[in-house]
Amino acid sequence: MAKISRRDFIKMGAAGLLATVLTGCQNPRRWVTLEPYVIPPEEQLAGVATWYASTCRQCPAGCGIIVRVMNGRALKIEGNPKHPLNKGKLCARGQAGLQVLYNPDRLPGPVQQTERGSGRFQPISWEEGLNTLYDRLRQAGSGTAIWTGSTTSGHLLDLFERFAAATGAPSPLVFDLYSELNGLAALENADRAFFGQNRLPTYNLEQADVILSFGADFLGPWLSQVRYGMAFGAFRSQSLGKRGYLVQLEPRMSITGAKADWWLPISPGTEALVAQALARIIADGPLGPAEWATKANTLASEIDVSSVAAASGIPVTELEQLAHIFAAATRPLAIPGNALAAQDGQGTAIAAVQALNAIAGADGLALSPDSPATSLLKPQVSPFGDVQALIERMQAGDVQVLLIHGANPVYDLPESARVVDALAHVPFVVSFGPIADETGVQADLVLPDRTYLESWGYDVTSPGFDLPAVGSQQPVVTPVFDAHSTADVLLTVTRGIPTAAAALPWSDEVAFLKEIIPQLGPGAAGGLDTDVLWSRFLQHGGWWPATAPPPAPHTPVLSQSVQAEAPQFQGDEQEYPYFLHLYMSDLLSDGRGADQPWLQGSPDPMTTVAWQTWVEIHPQTAQKLGVKDGDVVHITSPAGEIEAPVYIYPAIRPNTIAVPVGQGHTDYGRYARKRGSNPMDLVGTTSEGLAWATTRVKITPTGKKIAQAGFENKAGVDEGFINEAFPG
Repeated sequence: MAKISRRDFIKMGAAGLLATVLTGCQNPRRWVTLEPYVIPPEEQLAGVATWYASTCRQCPAGCGIIVRVMNGRALKIEGNPKHPLNKGKLCARGQAGLQVLYNPDRLPGPVQQTERGSGRFQPISWEEGLNTLYDRLRQAGSGTAIWTGSTTSGHLLDLFERFAAATGAPSPLVFDLYSELNGLAALENADRAFFGQNRLPTYNLEQADVILSFGADFLGPWLSQVRYGMAFGAFRSQSLGKRGYLVQLEPRMSITGAKADWWLPISPGTEALVAQALARIIADGPLGPAEWATKANTLASEIDVSSVAAASGIPVTELEQLAHIFAAATRPLAIPGNALAAQDGQGTAIAAVQALNAIAGADGLALSPDSPATSLLKPQVSPFGDVQALIERMQAGDVQVLLIHGANPVYDLPESARVVDALAHVPFVVSFGPIADETGVQADLVLPDRTYLESWGYDVTSPGFDLPAVGSQQPVVTPVFDAHSTADVLLTVTRGIPTAAAALPWSDEVAFLKEIIPQLGPGAAGGLDTDVLWSRFLQHGGWWPATAPPPAPHTPVLSQSVQAEAPQFQGDEQEYPYFLHLYMSDLLSDGRGADQPWLQGSPDPMTTVAWQTWVEIHPQTAQKLGVKDGDVVHITSPAGEIEAPVYIYPAIRPNTIAVPVGQGHTDYGRYARKRGSNPMDLVGTTSEGLAWATTRVKITPTGKKIAQAGFENKAGVDEGFINEAFPG
């Protein structure tokens, strides 16, 4: 088989799909690079590595990466030192991206199954797969629905949007477990009310001298982990030898809490009440500069501080100390965590924390810069009401074809959401997942997309911090398996649908990208050649201005007091005595990293446990239940039940148990399948979202015990916390 140079490959894009598939031609070649080149491309020299710039898609943050390639193989991923978001830094998940590319459980080509849920896939040709999809889309018309995730490339989302508009179908739904557990939609909506602008704020940790974090695990998988980690380092090492002071309020100690100067084990659901109490103390003091008292009297609700102390578990004296620390700071900053976004009245709860920033002048906040070009899209997470509406449409039989890309709703949503039942009412379901995950197993047709290291695309960085940036995504190797770009699949099948063909006239995705990307930057207005602008975009890993534009105005528009209330928990306190605290795994994220053994085998930074689910229980609670490390317990909520081994964890409230999200896959490859439990099975739904932060549970020992894969010996550690950390 003749080899193709990288230069020719870039010119061709995904030209394999340009064959007239709808008239019966098959893809003429299959690119495989599992062995060294016989005749290497002109850029490759034997024994000399070549580095290609691209964008990480392990989470929506979109860090810039450079990939070391030798003899056609991608060998190492590092951060792009030129990218303004991560400046050469990269997290463990970003480093593990090679295992996405070379995962042995990737589908080698398109497959179909005659019985959904069976997992018995039959290989088919791309010709057959594309023609089947074309026939179904042509017949469905406006009865098509599209479900995407938060890491779907902006160009593919744009093409999906154009296709939906051309066929009269609803706009694509953007929702996955990562966006839900980070509260992206709720945070954006709440901050739109706070600032009057539709942009996520950024928290300038490096400019603050005191930070009150209300459960925001910004050193973990929260919004932009790498960037906030860098900012935290600057916060700790300020000029003139000063060191920023961090207070973390949360029911279970996170990795951010472990780095805090003062960790306060707050009762779940009382974060907004504590924020209101601090504002009330500042107003009544009065504390801080004179103008603070005026703002505080306007924004602080008439709340009883002693009642908040009783509800939160933080004594009045400590609440007063917190208020004094905040008021005495030169540049204080309050950060609302993701649990606030999962409570009833989520907007009010977030606003209660943001009110502290409004009182202090909001100096530590900035708005993400505008997109560098209006033609470039960033996935805007859909509110949960849109998810429920789509599920209802599916159950009513209004959806004839469902396209799913970058999301795994069967795993992400609890059984109470009835996703599998809704899928059963859809005549034809198509998944584009490279690996058959839980949703893929419920599909009729799987047309595997290429991984992000084999793909084209772009990512509008959001939150964007100082510079408006667009990251480039390009293939760093030729495709390992016979996978086709989903964008090219869509462009191919729409050629036979007249209305869609007119709206999507491009020959392939590279032609589409080369039309919209050169609009970026001063070169577009300076007469530079389109190919030059495109080459620079790929070479540098994206586009961003040389200097930061003037910061966007972000004067808070809060004008009246915030009246947040304690959330209602699902489950009666007598029957379900413990609060459930779910958190995303630092390594597996929302479960999308479970297919990568590097992440599975790395010890959790707080417990050192790997390869399994566990439930964290305080030593007092463990003693009361008569359980020890490794004892398997049955956890029951009003919505469902799971089993998990106990991990005795002193840094958690005795009335709270914590379970990491990320395990419990029933499919998704050999490294993820049948490993641990999925705690989302314990979660119910509300009108505003999933009740992952407002659920109560009960615990029953099973009498079983399993070994834990941990890297520590805790002998003698837990006993000291039984009667000291939480007396009584």
